[in-house]
Amino acid sequence: MATIIPRKNKQGDIISYQIHVFRGRSSDGHKLKPYIKTWKVPQGLSEKKIQKELNKFVVQFEIECGKGNVSIDNPTFEQYARYVIELKERNGAKHRTIYRYKSLLERVIDVNCNGIGHLKLQDIRAEHLNRLYITLSKDGQNQITGKGLSEKTILEHHRFISTVLSQAVKEQIIPYNTAQRATPPKLPKHEAECFEIDEVQKIIQAVQTKSLKWQALIYLFIATGARRGEILGLQWESVDFENNSLYLCNNLLYSPEKGIYSTTLKTGENRHVSIPQDVTNVLKLLQQQQSRVKRAINKEWKDTGYVFTQKDGKPMHPDSMTSFFRRLEKEFNLPHINPHKFRHTQASVLINKGVDIVSVSKRLGHSKTSTTSDIYAHLLKNSDEKVSNVIDDTFSF
Repeated sequence: MATIIPRKNKQGDIISYQIHVFRGRSSDGHKLKPYIKTWKVPQGLSEKKIQKELNKFVVQFEIECGKGNVSIDNPTFEQYARYVIELKERNGAKHRTIYRYKSLLERVIDVNCNGIGHLKLQDIRAEHLNRLYITLSKDGQNQITGKGLSEKTILEHHRFISTVLSQAVKEQIIPYNTAQRATPPKLPKHEAECFEIDEVQKIIQAVQTKSLKWQALIYLFIATGARRGEILGLQWESVDFENNSLYLCNNLLYSPEKGIYSTTLKTGENRHVSIPQDVTNVLKLLQQQQSRVKRAINKEWKDTGYVFTQKDGKPMHPDSMTSFFRRLEKEFNLPHINPHKFRHTQASVLINKGVDIVSVSKRLGHSKTSTTSDIYAHLLKNSDEKVSNVIDDTFSF
């Protein structure tokens, strides 16, 4: 049975009703905290219509309570977000994801950013989220540049908020995900940036003047299209010299909390990737060189089994290649180099050569072919036009 309590304003007018539904008693006979929900009186309705709508609301609320679809808790966003992060961590979310969630939460709860940390979950509205996003876009939010956060970073905050609220919907604390009603910034569409073939040749020629480690590293980026962490996570036991193949199963990452660490691949699916014989030959030379260094420094060598290491055998720092790329660019007047650009270049070459999208997707390690299609839609369009031209040249219509 529900108890209906009217709430009045200073003028004595009823502006809402608070509905309490009895939950029963505890084992010691005390009343349990009731289910509580507020119904605001719509403006412009007659008293008869108000009572009719109120009764409908109360009946529906009692039904939902009976089904167990109503939560008695109403935590703040900060309280619940920290719980969700713990839940994700316990269920095996990757360290990098958890670290990023914690970082995003700091701005989301910051009152100086119009943060929502103090708001109860059931009180959060789309307007609150939109105000947060607007504030994050203003000058001073990016501590490095002094400008506002980028659309991409603001969208990351939005997606984190949506993740938290989705869990609250799942646990029936709130009826819907408010983030779905907000208006986050839209990312401008950019075509994947690729190297031209002659640029790749210039990079190959430039790196041939450097050590075997850097040669092998860049050759693998060019030859495999693999992600940075996948290449740096490669171990000798995963190199098949006889069949010119690599088994990608480790992802080497860095975070201030953990330092350099190894985890599973981004999609969680390991894969074999073939490489050219010339690249295999360079890897053989690198392995021989590494063995000589190991013998020379003996006990100082840390035998981690990684292909790319520091001078003492410890795995190579994922960020160390950035400074090398900058020096190489400057010395040889090369275009800007980053590992993902090699990845896009590989996809571009394969698609333009007519390799089917499923094969391209598997080689790149995408979990879905739709991911590949979305990223390289402009290339697929060009490839389809080439196919159409072949049909036109072959048949007479």
